[in-house]
Amino acid sequence: MYNVFIMDDEPWSREVVKALGEWEKLGLRVAGEAEDGTEGLRQIGDQLPDIVVTDMRMPGIDGAELLQALHVRHPGTKLIVMSGYDDFIYTKGAIRSRAMEYLLKPISPEDLNAALARCKEELDREAGTRSSIFASGEDVQRYAGHRSRIYASLLSLDKERIAGAFESLARELASAKTSVAEAGGSSRIASDLLFMLEQFLSEQEVTLEQLLLDRGVAANGMIDTATGSVTLRSTASPQEAALAVGEIYALAVEGLLSLRQSRSRLDMEDVVAYIDAHFQDAISLETVSGQFLISREHLSRAFKARTGENLSDYIVRKRMEKARSLIAVDRLPIKHAAQLSGYEDIAYFYRVFKKHFGITPGELRKERE
Repeated sequence: MYNVFIMDDEPWSREVVKALGEWEKLGLRVAGEAEDGTEGLRQIGDQLPDIVVTDMRMPGIDGAELLQALHVRHPGTKLIVMSGYDDFIYTKGAIRSRAMEYLLKPISPEDLNAALARCKEELDREAGTRSSIFASGEDVQRYAGHRSRIYASLLSLDKERIAGAFESLARELASAKTSVAEAGGSSRIASDLLFMLEQFLSEQEVTLEQLLLDRGVAANGMIDTATGSVTLRSTASPQEAALAVGEIYALAVEGLLSLRQSRSRLDMEDVVAYIDAHFQDAISLETVSGQFLISREHLSRAFKARTGENLSDYIVRKRMEKARSLIAVDRLPIKHAAQLSGYEDIAYFYRVFKKHFGITPGELRKERE
């Protein structure tokens, strides 16, 4: 049975989802809920649900940032996005986060259950690729939990935390309660964990092969630094395979941290150019620092020294200038101008515009008539 987590700031909306879902029929259960995006992310990190059903507009964290955070921190979790606004910018955010489905409120039971069924089918398919490794579904579920914790530790780039996660998995694999299929089980565990690492590194625009070659070392002679693959003895146990891959993760993190340090000396002109090209998207100090693999603190200081502005203020200014042009010159409807300037919430757009220019978008339009 798969676990579902529901996020919506309206209690009645969460109750609607719980009432409409055919949970038992689909083999699902509601494991938790939250009314705030920040709290929801914390609980999801603790509970590791299989499916998240979330509203797009959540207090505590912007909708697009929420979806991006869910995608980055929990890539295996299936997302169903709900929204009361049939706007392109919302749909774009859902697509970028690889959401399984986008539901327009008020949601229908048919649409909700069809989306849940799609998520379950995808989870079943993914579980099937691992089911041949383990002797039972319970073993698969335990392994999936360890796998999620390994990924969470990878996001922190903390070598000690990563080592601890792999040692925990190795103990699990060595215990009598977990049974691994004999035929190639060790190699398949190694391949599955390496695939997860490669997916993470691809989002950092770097390859495992590149990082391992840069380090120029191998873990206990079990890593082929030319290909990034694991060479296991035919008699290698599953726990030995896990620990060997753990050493690859450690080497990859060392390489990534080294790359981050070198990139911290990047030309700030590249950062400015990136923001100028993407200010209409859901970017922030955190996402830009992630893009260039440098700390938020270092980026904030360097950007202020280069431009004389805080990075966040620079993004707001670029958005406001774009919005003013769209309203006053291109004569676009205010709602569309807000969306094209990077704002999903029209009320929030009005507040920022008034604070920035001293007049509302409507007053600007009247001045130009």
